[in-house]
Amino acid sequence: MKARFLLSVIGIISFLSGWAQNDSIQSRSIFVGLRNNKYVFLGYQAKYWSVGLENTLWIRNPEEQYIRANGGFRHDTGIWGVNFSADAFAGANYTGRYFDCGLRIGVDKVIGRVEFGAGIMPLYDSGIGYNTCYTVHAACRIVQEASVVVDVTNIPEYRMVEHRIVPGFLFRARKLWIRPELSIPLNDNIQFTRVLVSFRYDFLLK
Repeated sequence: MKARFLLSVIGIISFLSGWAQNDSIQSRSIFVGLRNNKYVFLGYQAKYWSVGLENTLWIRNPEEQYIRANGGFRHDTGIWGVNFSADAFAGANYTGRYFDCGLRIGVDKVIGRVEFGAGIMPLYDSGIGYNTCYTVHAACRIVQEASVVVDVTNIPEYRMVEHRIVPGFLFRARKLWIRPELSIPLNDNIQFTRVLVSFRYDFLLK
């Protein structure tokens, strides 16, 4: 099982790195950041693609730490201004007690100040099983540096598949973006609402 997991990680990175020949050096960067309060990440971004590693920020039991390899691809389809995206990942906790992998495919479109899109993500977790996850999202730009965003999704924020509505804000300032948001359960008590913060900073490469 561990061997298959390692092969899937290598396959994801090799597959996505195949797009590198299309990228220009002006668009390259090294990025760092935080996802959903819990995961720190480090990666390499080129014009159309990216690869990276992600790890849990802090867990009481070090053996329960989780690490993930991921890669992504973005492209303007040239059809009605629709942008296509694909993001693949494979991860496991340090002891190999469980592993997961998934592939998220989505489309987005911008009309003036408004952006909207949708995506689907087949997800497999060795301890939970298979789920087909979804996301439907929209954003409205208030000013150049700030937008109101909302997402209706069941893509796991941590590990469990949960149906949630996630309103928030997206702030951009040159090489930095910050996204504070509320994650409100749709099929559970509102007391299980989470306050989440994610951010990313890019170090541009010459």
